[in-house]
Amino acid sequence: MMVCFVILFLVLASEVSADSIDYNNPQNIRKFADYLYGQGDYLPAIGEYQRYLFTNPTDDNQVWYRIGLSYRSIGQIDKALNTFNWILKKQPSSQLTSTVYYQVAYSYFLINEYQKAIEFLTKTSEPKSRQLIGINLLMLKRWDSALDLFNQLERENLPTDVRESNAFYQRLAVNGKHLPRKSPILAGCLSTVIPGTGKIYNGRVADAVNAMITIGLSSWLAYDGFHQNGVGSVKGWTFGVVASVFYLGNIYGAVIASQIHNQQVELAFLDQLKCVDAGR
Repeated sequence: MMVCFVILFLVLASEVSADSIDYNNPQNIRKFADYLYGQGDYLPAIGEYQRYLFTNPTDDNQVWYRIGLSYRSIGQIDKALNTFNWILKKQPSSQLTSTVYYQVAYSYFLINEYQKAIEFLTKTSEPKSRQLIGINLLMLKRWDSALDLFNQLERENLPTDVRESNAFYQRLAVNGKHLPRKSPILAGCLSTVIPGTGKIYNGRVADAVNAMITIGLSSWLAYDGFHQNGVGSVKGWTFGVVASVFYLGNIYGAVIASQIHNQQVELAFLDQLKCVDAGR
């Protein structure tokens, strides 16, 4: 009986406590918005922050800042950028300015606008901002410039987290310079001398065999036509043109194959940078 009484008391107390909460009170709205944000429920958090701002339009930029971060977390980068730029326009000299510049740049990084990201990062001299400049330089394949920047940062008194990640980016810059690329010029020269060898150089053996057979057969048919009927041979001229077209295509194809190989190698290498969580 006593246990039932205690349970009933607790239930009634909780109902009274719940009824006493004013959910439209600005402080409670803010607390609820912060709770949703902390739980990663960014879309409802945005709604609550906006409801809070409706009651407190003169509040500081921290609320707008969290709205921007929430938009970005749910993939709405354009709205995040609009929010961050609104903060900069509203109070260009607030305590959040440097951090907002960084978040604008990181947002541009996420949508592959690397040059725009660099432009915003140059407006702040913090080590982490300069490190993000280096990351964007890597994405632009400017390996030497990125390595110079990371080497410069290494010589400075960096925070522990920045120093550890900086060593990682230094290695990436060095590895980026020495990726196993193919030379389009060499591939073209090889296919010029011996048709198909440029494709072998690029690891496309099947294409190389096909080129050798096609060019060899059409060249032999052209020779056979000229040998039998002389310079006026229709067969000779027809297969001669065919052989020439395949020969030039073999050279062009070898060059393009090298360029495609290099692009694939670089993209695969840079994919690991896209997984970097450089936000803060």
